[in-house]
Amino acid sequence: MSAIPIFDSHCHLDYIARQTDHPEGETGSDSAQVMERAIAAGVQLLVNPSVTPARFPEVIAMAERFEQVYAAVAVHPTDVADVIDQPGWLAEVEALLAHPKVVAIGETGLDYHWDLTHVDLQKRCFKALLELGRKHDLPVIVHDREAHEDVMAIIAEVPGVRGIMHCFSGDAAFARQMIAHNFYISFAGNLTFKKATNLHEAATETPLEWMLVETDSPFLSPMPFRGKPNEPARVKLVVEKIAELRGISYQEVAEATTYNARKVFGLL
Repeated sequence: MSAIPIFDSHCHLDYIARQTDHPEGETGSDSAQVMERAIAAGVQLLVNPSVTPARFPEVIAMAERFEQVYAAVAVHPTDVADVIDQPGWLAEVEALLAHPKVVAIGETGLDYHWDLTHVDLQKRCFKALLELGRKHDLPVIVHDREAHEDVMAIIAEVPGVRGIMHCFSGDAAFARQMIAHNFYISFAGNLTFKKATNLHEAATETPLEWMLVETDSPFLSPMPFRGKPNEPARVKLVVEKIAELRGISYQEVAEATTYNARKVFGLL
């Protein structure tokens, strides 16, 4: 099973590299060893999105260091207050889109859980990055936490944009609405949580040709590692859960989600 190629469509290798420990007591957060474990688990390709311009050099360096790693550049909604009024931040993002290993704009979006005081700034930043994605015909990786209606409304204001609903947290109906806007649905480790019934429904009903898998590592470790630092090797547990929920083989899910990720990121 582990030899079947899989694609972690969203992981933060730069965050993992900053960890001081590891849940398994391994040498742990060393990037080369993290990659070795990922490859051993069948992870063929990974996308490492940035969250703020201060991290752009580190994210690009990791993509240049590892053949399997690609990058995305944008500003996370909880970081917008640091850049939204700084001249040139959007031009800095756009300039990096020419890098051969930058395959998406991300992550961007809205987060109403942590950062309610900056809603207007979040919306301005999100729309600007969606427009940049449309301009360059690149997928936009969307962070959506407790903001489904506003995320969809802003995406609807930018017809022609396409992308990925990262770490999907909605239900099957919301998944269908986002697919109608040309956004893939990416499932993460929270899909494996027992009480995540809305996600279970979404993973069962979402067409396989619109599904991706991810870890969002070092966050959201799947069961049985919940609460511990995550890493790309564990994306196979998300694949296993989707296969279980849909009553199909691991190989079918792995092949479909890998093809979908390659397609959306232009890596076919």
